[in-house]
Amino acid sequence: STLSGNLGYRGGAIWIRTAQVQLTNVTVANNSGTLAGGIFNESGTITLKNTIIANNSPGGDCSGSIASTGHNLDSDGTCSLGATGDISSQLPLLGPLQNNGGPTFTHALLEGSPAIDAADDANCPSADQRGIPRPQEAGCDIGAFER
Repeated sequence: STLSGNLGYRGGAIWIRTAQVQLTNVTVANNSGTLAGGIFNESGTITLKNTIIANNSPGGDCSGSIASTGHNLDSDGTCSLGATGDISSQLPLLGPLQNNGGPTFTHALLEGSPAIDAADDANCPSADQRGIPRPQEAGCDIGAFER
């Protein structure tokens, strides 16, 4: 799934109060919120796997406790990721939100993106958001789009 271009109170894309949420191969990009542009975790549990959190403002990509099971990309370091394969403070090099094939809009990974072939292949869905089989090259890509 792709969560992009949203404007929200507290968290631009996601505000978690008491729920448990797991994001796997999701792209959360270009959102705006009052306390965190991407994800605001007030008192719930959120776990990321193979997920891109990038270019969200003001307040950065994340606020509150974020758990990682590895292979995520956080563009500004505010998610405090530290599991195996996590990438912090690097831009994912995303294309614009547009029709890249499939039933819904996605952000394509541009040439040179650190998310390419960087996901956990053992826990990679068989297809991306568009229905394209994973992996396409040496390994699965982080986020909703498989290049």
